[in-house]
Amino acid sequence: MRMRRTGVRAGNGGGWPFALTAGLALLWSATGCGGGNSGGPPGPIGGVGPNPPGGDLGSAAVSVQGGVALAAGGQGQNGGVVHLVAQGDVSFDPTMAPGAPPAAPSGATAVTSSALAADLSISGDAVVTGTVTSAGSDAVRKISVSGNLYVTGTLASADLGSARQGFDLQVGGSLYVTGTLDAGGKAGSGEAAGAITVQAGGDVVLDGKVILRGGSADAQAGAGAKLTIDANGALRLGNVIDARGGAATGSGGGTLVAGAAGEIHVGETAPPTSITVFAPVVASGGAGGASAGKGGTITPEPDTGTVSVAGSMEIDLRGGDSMSVPGTGGLLNGGARKDPGSGGVHVTGEIVASGGSIMMGGNGNGADGGRIDMELVPTDGAVAIDGTGKITVKGGSSGGSGTAGGGGHVWFWTKDGDETIAGTIDVSGGDAPDAGGVGGQGGMIYFFSDNNHNGVQVCKGNLWVTSSGTLIASGGNGSVGGSGRNNGASGVASFPANQEEFAIFLNCDGEHGNTCNWMKNEGHVIARGGVHNGNGGDVTYHGIPPGVLGTGGPNSGDYPVPPGNVDTAADGSGTNGDFDGQ
Repeated sequence: MRMRRTGVRAGNGGGWPFALTAGLALLWSATGCGGGNSGGPPGPIGGVGPNPPGGDLGSAAVSVQGGVALAAGGQGQNGGVVHLVAQGDVSFDPTMAPGAPPAAPSGATAVTSSALAADLSISGDAVVTGTVTSAGSDAVRKISVSGNLYVTGTLASADLGSARQGFDLQVGGSLYVTGTLDAGGKAGSGEAAGAITVQAGGDVVLDGKVILRGGSADAQAGAGAKLTIDANGALRLGNVIDARGGAATGSGGGTLVAGAAGEIHVGETAPPTSITVFAPVVASGGAGGASAGKGGTITPEPDTGTVSVAGSMEIDLRGGDSMSVPGTGGLLNGGARKDPGSGGVHVTGEIVASGGSIMMGGNGNGADGGRIDMELVPTDGAVAIDGTGKITVKGGSSGGSGTAGGGGHVWFWTKDGDETIAGTIDVSGGDAPDAGGVGGQGGMIYFFSDNNHNGVQVCKGNLWVTSSGTLIASGGNGSVGGSGRNNGASGVASFPANQEEFAIFLNCDGEHGNTCNWMKNEGHVIARGGVHNGNGGDVTYHGIPPGVLGTGGPNSGDYPVPPGNVDTAADGSGTNGDFDGQ
């Protein structure tokens, strides 16, 4: 079925996870831009919405979005980097927002503006109330506190002209921010933000606002800055962390360049005991009239703990939308770093790394989806994607007679850990809604539960698509439909050399023998050809089904895995894909 063309370009995200603010809706109306990947007005997960020119974030978010430049000639910027290293769990969980922090003791030293014309050292506890602004021409203002530091008001850095002064906060105890740390570039000036560095002997709780965004400007916007945190206690990160690149707000008449995104680096020197991120994380590419930015990179790395994306949490790595050259989706990788251990991945929320789309009225190819790559190091680390979990890495929509973007990659590999998929994973090619457009090629889904290649000896690493699990790697729709990945011939390709010719690959046997572990599909595995006349994709299982073990170990012989509900149908005159359950 062809998509009906409306006021915004139909896209790939499916739904609006964030509420719109009136200001964002007005911006959208004024710019007349389409929501390529979300199918409606922009929320903070949709590329344009999180970065109104010079404005604040519309809702709580941890954002390293690339700067936006919407006008003709505008160049959006790539999303930034979020690197989270912890001793224990790394949790993206909105239900784990911190409670009220302890009040500053009555004897805490008040930090004043007059004291910040030079570096400041305080013995004992310290507190920032009201508005306190640093001074001087130093690039960084250092504040050392031997006890706890409480920021309940606003701690703002000095304006150095082309950039804001940075802060270096050395805290012997814990840091509690319920107010604002502001080193953001001045709106309208193109000023670069100042970096903020935190080293704490205890906990770090950021439950207010941390501003490191670049300043907006008509032509050349300012860069966002880096937030660096090392701590010996636990870290709670959320509410508003704004490290977006500045927006180029001009209306055209020349090259408009948005600001580069900032970055967030945690635990690279001293990993916190645990990290909890309790606001949505945005590392999307910035939209641009002429070209958009790529999605960024998010890497959670617990030592021996689990990476969880929980509840209503959303992680956004989309490429930016553009009138002519959208950005590709970004990368989520990482996982627990040490073995022995059982640290795994648990997804009940949403992860999006789709490619950017052509905006309404534009012309060109959609961008390819990005990658979700989680190759677990702990031997017993498991992967669970619950029924509410959703991973979307689709290609972006094209405009005019262009070709839509190809779907991306979703790969989860364990050594001996089980993999259970009860949610939805979609790596379909993008759609081409205009006359003459070509749908995008489907992407690749690969679950592998025997990456230490010992499935014959160790009866671990079962792979189960439950009744609610849905894997989709179809071609996109268009005047010419996109195809699922296939080898262009009967049967399926050999692997691993040609595994990129698989649309969906489920593998619990890395030793290529009769394993003790098993796989089964009770859900839906889909690699259809797109409308019109797209070819279906190839689906391969490698392993054995449950219930074929003898008393002495694996039985000899061949036990092909039943397909279950597999759909590799072509559209129209296309060729069906193949299935092989070896």
